[in-house]
Amino acid sequence: MFLQRKKPQSTERRSRTPQQSARSNAVFSYHASRSTRDTNLYRDAEREQRQESPRRQKRTSWLKKLPNIAALLGIIVFAAMLMQLSNNPKLETVGGASGSTFLRDKRVYVTAAQKAFAPWANSNKLTVNTEKISADLRKEFPELQAVSVSLPVVGTQPTVYIQPAVPRLLLVTKSGMFVLDINGRALITSDQVAKLKDLGVPVATDESGISIKTGDIALPKDTIDFISQVVGQLKAKGLVISSMTLPAGTNELHVKLNKVGYTVKFNLHGDAREEAGAFLAVKQQLEGQKKTPSSYIDVRVENKAYYQ
Repeated sequence: MFLQRKKPQSTERRSRTPQQSARSNAVFSYHASRSTRDTNLYRDAEREQRQESPRRQKRTSWLKKLPNIAALLGIIVFAAMLMQLSNNPKLETVGGASGSTFLRDKRVYVTAAQKAFAPWANSNKLTVNTEKISADLRKEFPELQAVSVSLPVVGTQPTVYIQPAVPRLLLVTKSGMFVLDINGRALITSDQVAKLKDLGVPVATDESGISIKTGDIALPKDTIDFISQVVGQLKAKGLVISSMTLPAGTNELHVKLNKVGYTVKFNLHGDAREEAGAFLAVKQQLEGQKKTPSSYIDVRVENKAYYQ
């Protein structure tokens, strides 16, 4: 029997040649480098995306807020326009039946009101000084009894309300002729009144020689009342007054009637109605007796009358 001898197995392991090892390392290095590069690129892209994301969100946020911002700006502009005031105010008259009570042309007051609203401070509702405007117009025009300014809630045109004083007497002085109101205040000089004759107020001459100017109290209020009552009583009887005088250094009123040569003397400190009534009674009595005083009829003393 033949035994077949087995070939001895080699116990040596195969070893890679240097070329195979280097090639293998190179492939691994390429793949590792590529993997790292791809990872870095991904991270860079992700980082850029994260950096751009807030910018986009911010841009988107502004775009969303734009309509609200536009609406807010519109409201601000509208509010600013509402605060503006026109320098062409509306002029309204109060306390008078008609424009005939004005001593000047009404356009004079309109021009003055426009001038008052011309300064920048008075062209805005927040800064306008309505009290000063009223006071300045009142000072410029003493013939106005009251001046007030009203601002619109909606709109830009202010309203100026003026109340003219009521003229009661024309007073002739050495300073000129003045229109007086019920308080005896000099409202305006006669040469500034457009239609002086249309006023229909009595005329008196002051012989005291006191100098006055517009805005001053020329006569006491009681004197104005006294003269007005005497004039009313005489006119009621159809008598026409030709002149009235306030003599210097006295408290008297001297009245002359049309077509009569004598003077009627009144006491300003007395009762105007009683004195006027006394004069009318004496006049009637003398006419009944066919007597005419040559100089005066004096009713200055209460319940007594004298004539000459």
